[in-house]
Amino acid sequence: MIVADLLAEDTLQLRLHTPSSRSRLECRISWCAPIEVMDPTPFLSRNVLVLTNGIGMNIDDDRTWHAYVERLAHVPVSAIAFGTGAAHRLLPKGLVKAATALDVPLLEIPRAVSFLQVHRHITNVLQAERFAARTRSWELAEACSRHAAAGSSFRTILAEVGKSVGCPVSVIDGGGSVIAQWPATSRWTDDDLRQAAVDDDERVVPLPMGGGDSFRLVVRGSERDEPLATLLAPAASIMAVQLRSALQTTSRKQPQLGALLAQVPDWEGVARQEFARTFRSTGLDADQPTYVIAAVLTEGDLGSVWRIRLVLQEAFGVLQITVRDDVIFALAQRPAADDPDGTGQPLAASLAARFRTVAPHQAAVLKGPCGSVDELRLGLHEAAGLVHQVTGPVVAAELGIGSLLAAAASHGACAGARRLLAPVLAYDEEHSGHLLQTLAAYLDSDCRPARTCRRLFIHRNTLIQRLRKLESLLALRLDTLEGQTVCLMALRLCQGQPHTLPAGPPGARFGA
Repeated sequence: MIVADLLAEDTLQLRLHTPSSRSRLECRISWCAPIEVMDPTPFLSRNVLVLTNGIGMNIDDDRTWHAYVERLAHVPVSAIAFGTGAAHRLLPKGLVKAATALDVPLLEIPRAVSFLQVHRHITNVLQAERFAARTRSWELAEACSRHAAAGSSFRTILAEVGKSVGCPVSVIDGGGSVIAQWPATSRWTDDDLRQAAVDDDERVVPLPMGGGDSFRLVVRGSERDEPLATLLAPAASIMAVQLRSALQTTSRKQPQLGALLAQVPDWEGVARQEFARTFRSTGLDADQPTYVIAAVLTEGDLGSVWRIRLVLQEAFGVLQITVRDDVIFALAQRPAADDPDGTGQPLAASLAARFRTVAPHQAAVLKGPCGSVDELRLGLHEAAGLVHQVTGPVVAAELGIGSLLAAAASHGACAGARRLLAPVLAYDEEHSGHLLQTLAAYLDSDCRPARTCRRLFIHRNTLIQRLRKLESLLALRLDTLEGQTVCLMALRLCQGQPHTLPAGPPGARFGA
């Protein structure tokens, strides 16, 4: 119900005494408040209609009327309905003058119409509107629930909301960035987003995320009569659940995807044939090249991951997503275009560039295309390790030492690594030495003696003596690239054997 609707009601016989603007006459009435005090603002809420007879307001000074209306305009109220005949035969000129200056609609309630009649009419209309709005809101929520149950995308649900309100809608994150919009061709300017970030009116509906993330549903230019907050509240709850859960429910093959990721690092226990069978059970095509994307999930910053997810939805015809250990993994096939930006770059590089545009600080790794199951396993292994070392979107190298180690681990290399390091372990245990720790620090310091000494807090002569002893036990030269590489691979292969390697400095874990 708006002020103009009240004026159009013939039974109330209300008259407008101010040249109010169209926007003020279209202001929605939230409730009506009969009140007869000079400062009613402590008892009023936004857009309430003030009903008053002006009892006790025998005021001759126009400045007092201006102060009265100014307080009401600050609330703001939707209008003032002033009853004549009880305390004032006519509307006070000072009141009319102040309401005109401050653009507050001033309505006269004639003597023949009681306040009770006005109050009852407004109450009945508002209750009818709210009942109709609740009915429509649950119908919209039911439609959104059907889409969610069918596994539809988040944009499908957003489209349902947009069609219901009949205007463009978007979801923005806490930073004011758009992560989804309907229709796809709509444009949201900086002014739109800035207004949505500061407004507390009904065009902005917060999504109850239940965590550190903040998302809002923004409506632009709705023509609907009911309050949008009432219409959209149930749907907003469904959208909040989708935003949090749909990151890992793009596919109905969650158990199979989880099993696939669990098998990746078990090179000795899971053979190639078993891994291939698990891969096929996910519903992906083993004959199609597969792209691997890994991104870190950070509480309070789901918006960045969502923007990456939406980029992937547009770029690939097949997309399987799951979450493991706070990392979101996406397996993508059937790209819509091999060169979507027309730059001549490989698809992975083009996607990384888009990621850096929409989420520059999101830790994400792209790997691919992987043309075989073996390549895919190596790609998943490398992406899972690299994603915790980057601070933004990157493309993994075609070949890394992590991939080499992973491939070697399935061919008895771990046993060979343990045998190579066994003399060093035995010497340390017998002599309470620090040879293995020294070897780890030396390799982690790029085989630079000065850096190694600073890391271990030892003299250079002590380091030289330990290195000579290591060469004797390992039967390798540590001043050659081949000897250094063999030792580095042996230590990293044994990284997953906590019973084999004692605790050492950060370099001994070889996460660097």
